[in-house]
Formats: sequence, C-alpha cells, structure tokens
Amino acid sequence: MSFAQKLERLTRIVPGVAGYQDKETSRDTDKTIRLRLVTELEQIKRDLEEDKKQLMEKRNLSLLPALDRVASKLDKLGNLVKYAGRGYRGFFDTYKLDQKKLDQLYTFDLGLLDGVEAIKTQAKQVHESHGDTVVLKKTIDDMDRFLDQLEKIFSTRQDILTTK
Repeated sequence: MSFAQKLERLTRIVPGVAGYQDKETSRDTDKTIRLRLVTELEQIKRDLEEDKKQLMEKRNLSLLPALDRVASKLDKLGNLVKYAGRGYRGFFDTYKLDQKKLDQLYTFDLGLLDGVEAIKTQAKQVHESHGDTVVLKKTIDDMDRFLDQLEKIFSTRQDILTTK
C-alpha cells in the first residue's frame, strides 16, 4: 500500500486526520488517532460489562473472572494509549519525521486501528457465544492473549519516532 493510500485510509477511519507533516499537525493527528482508539476500547469494555450481566443473570459465574481480566486489560491499554501523548510531544520536537518515518507511522497507526477492529470482532463473538461455555472460554482466552500482543505492539510505537 502506498504512502498516499495509507493516509487516505487513515483519514477515512479517523475523520479530521490531516497527517503528520509538521510538528503541530503531528501532535493533533497523534492525539486524534489515540482518542479514537480509546473511544473504541471503552465501548468494547462497556459491551463486555453487558455480557457479564447476562452471565450473572444466567448464573453462569465461572467465566466472570476471565471477563474481568479482559476488561482490566482493555482499561490498561486504553490508559496506555490515552496518556502516551506526554512523551510524544518531546519526540516531535527533537526528531524530524522524514517520508520513511511518516510511512512507518501511518502503517503502525493503521495496524493499531485494525487491532482494535479485531478486538471488536472478538467481543462480538463473546456476546454471541453465551450458550456454549467452551466456545465462550476459548473466545475470552483468545481476546486476552490478543490484548497482551496489542499492548506490546503499542509500546514499540516510540521506537519509530526515535530511531534514526
């Protein structure tokens, strides 16, 4: 996918994103994308809270700890994404973003957005599998592992900005 195609896809997913061309735009774009990610993660967590209520009503309490663990990981990832901005401001001031880094940043951000879409799909599977405890447990476990991976991936974002 070309640089222009990545930017176009990013602007379709997150309205108002202009790009990372200058320092101020970079900060605004970074914040807009991160806030969109946080909003999506918060909605997923709210949906899972509804699933927990349904399980409690059915008196199926065995998987509540696993859903609580996933909800905690959603919170943790959301906070990591939400508060990352404090560190990025300095990076944009110190490091120049050339075309290659911009391309890497767009690719990275699109990957994060795709990751959140994958989590939404898994959350939907959680909702749809209430009748089958085995499938529900597997789906929750998959979601748990995927959230761990997404957290590790997000923590590498600053490397794009700081490596020469």
